[in-house]
Amino acid sequence: MKKHFVLVLLLLGAVPLAAQVSAVRESRLRSHIQLSGNLRNDLFELGSYAVDSLAPGRIKDLPGYKSPMKAALFSIIIPGAGQTYSERYWQGLAFFGAEVGLWIVYATYQSRADRQTSDFQTYADRHWSVVRYADWITQYAAQLAPNVNVNTSGLVPNRNPNLPPWEQVDWQQINLAENQIMTVTANGFTHNLPLRPAQQYYELIGKYPQFLGGWDDAGGLGPSDVIANNVSPEFLNYRNQRGNANSMYAIASTATYVLVANHVLSALEAAWGAAVNNSNLKMGAMLEPVRHADGFVEFVPTARLQITF
Repeated sequence: MKKHFVLVLLLLGAVPLAAQVSAVRESRLRSHIQLSGNLRNDLFELGSYAVDSLAPGRIKDLPGYKSPMKAALFSIIIPGAGQTYSERYWQGLAFFGAEVGLWIVYATYQSRADRQTSDFQTYADRHWSVVRYADWITQYAAQLAPNVNVNTSGLVPNRNPNLPPWEQVDWQQINLAENQIMTVTANGFTHNLPLRPAQQYYELIGKYPQFLGGWDDAGGLGPSDVIANNVSPEFLNYRNQRGNANSMYAIASTATYVLVANHVLSALEAAWGAAVNNSNLKMGAMLEPVRHADGFVEFVPTARLQITF
């Protein structure tokens, strides 16, 4: 439903111009401006170009006009800013509040995941040993690959207790032995042990039973346990710690996706809101010439306001 209101504002009174105009064509009036000696009238006449710029079709010049492009740009940078620009404060507060909340979620879970990762890596370095894993391969090589002459010599060339385990082994030789064992199917060996401290190193030792021999509570567990997925309590404890860290990273990652979506949605909503604002406000303003019976023309400052709702 549309209602149209025409508001005629007589500004500073209706004082006739002293210029007698024989034709009321706008182009002629503009090219033959004559001053009346009345300051207020002359200011209106000289300012008619500026007032005419508010004629219908020039909605961008109207007070209250909101640029959809600006609104979208503001909100794509800071969600809610475009809504605030369009004086839609509750919507702006909602988008900005979502932005703040999502950043809190991201920072909280990212920090927790980092701490959990540090904790489970420390736990792994304390309870899992690549030297112990190499010795386990050497002990059970004949059972893991019955018809393969697995080369287990030189897996641990330097058993210096003052060195950390990962500096006592020959990593290349360990990977070669693993490759030989993997030529036999159905023995549970599927991966090469990555170099420490790669992220994959800490993932695999608590994910695949192949590496159960490296845990310090895995004494007595052999190749059949690898196939049966029968692992030690420390293996399970470590796996749970790492899983919790991954879950928290997943929440933090999801928060970043929603943050991006919040920027995009806020920008689209801000542009739409500005467009709705502009469609509800149409205004024209000009100095309307009013011809009197005696031939004189009076310019009356007039504003037209159309509100749609």
